[in-house]
Amino acid sequence: MSGLHDVSVARTVLVGVTGGIAIYKSVELVRGLVKDGLRPLVVTTEAAQRFVMPLTFAAVSQAPVLDDQSAWQGSGGWFQHIEAARAASVMVVAPATANTLAKMATGIADNLLTATYLAFRGPVIVAPTMNWAMHQHDATQHNLRLLADRGVEVLPTEQGELACGEEGSGRMASPETIRLAVRRALAASARGPLAGKRVVVTSGGTRERIDAVRFIGNRSSGKMGRALADEAYLRGATVTLVTTQPPTGAAYDVVSVESAAEMAAAVGDAVRSADVLVMAAAVADFRPAVDERGKIERGERETLTLELVRTVDILASTARPGLYRVGFAAEAGPRLDRARAKKAAKGIDLLVFNDILAEGVGIGSDENEITMLTAEGEVHVPRTSKAACAHAVADQIEKGLAG
Repeated sequence: MSGLHDVSVARTVLVGVTGGIAIYKSVELVRGLVKDGLRPLVVTTEAAQRFVMPLTFAAVSQAPVLDDQSAWQGSGGWFQHIEAARAASVMVVAPATANTLAKMATGIADNLLTATYLAFRGPVIVAPTMNWAMHQHDATQHNLRLLADRGVEVLPTEQGELACGEEGSGRMASPETIRLAVRRALAASARGPLAGKRVVVTSGGTRERIDAVRFIGNRSSGKMGRALADEAYLRGATVTLVTTQPPTGAAYDVVSVESAAEMAAAVGDAVRSADVLVMAAAVADFRPAVDERGKIERGERETLTLELVRTVDILASTARPGLYRVGFAAEAGPRLDRARAKKAAKGIDLLVFNDILAEGVGIGSDENEITMLTAEGEVHVPRTSKAACAHAVADQIEKGLAG
């Protein structure tokens, strides 16, 4: 188990994997947890390895897989279940077969996974999967009630066609549903400076209406804002995401808007009781002066001239004592000088700069490269995932709140 103590416990999730056909969904679950900026530590049973080799989980989790064989190979293998239990904040078992659920309910610890469960003291989530008749059996229902009474979150099974060809309730919850449960559990146990704070995040590019079918917009995907909202939520904040690109399955409040004016109104309402505002959205600087109710016909015209007027500066309009404000400066080129000027002009606490012309990062990409301008100086984050960038920005916000 060498190396486990070097892993951040707060972001590590124990993922118990048992021998069910739904195990293929667990591979996607582990991959998704990594994308969420978490560190899955997979513990498999012998039966699970008959379906999927440990190497698959090691590849998608970017960490060694723990199993009954490895428990005796490492230094101090006698206590691997204790070390694993200490290394994480949340434990999820998916798929959770009838056999493993029965062992968990009755305290049988005859493999590494069930022994780790008994030693674990954080939130536990199970995602049952089995034939509908097995699921409805009195013994299985009794075991599920026992686990729920002890505080284990039992995710409901889904209805549909089962591996045996029959129809019924016994399909494992989707990876997205399980990830949401994990995020809820992590947020509930957060204890940092953002825990309990009200955070408003904006994301996506606004659309400024020209007529009934046309608009002026930009290519912002909203990924950076969603990563920031997810990160704040994982740190225990009460999050409101105001966005033009509403995500599915968010664990926090989402307000869907389209134009700069709609975003300004929604942000104005949300920040009245907020502690932090993070303006990651790509808000249009200008909008058409005239909003045509119908459709502008092409007719015989060769050109179309639009008069554009300035939109409201949302970040500037929200300034008030006690609100920690974070702005973003997407510049065409390495124009840190412009970013510094913007920070000073807007009087904000933190400004995040990125170069939209840098290849492979920024708008629409899953990665970014940022420089954070703080009151103490500038912090550069080399090219990495947007989840990792959000983690770095949240660190700076927490430093500012603590200060």
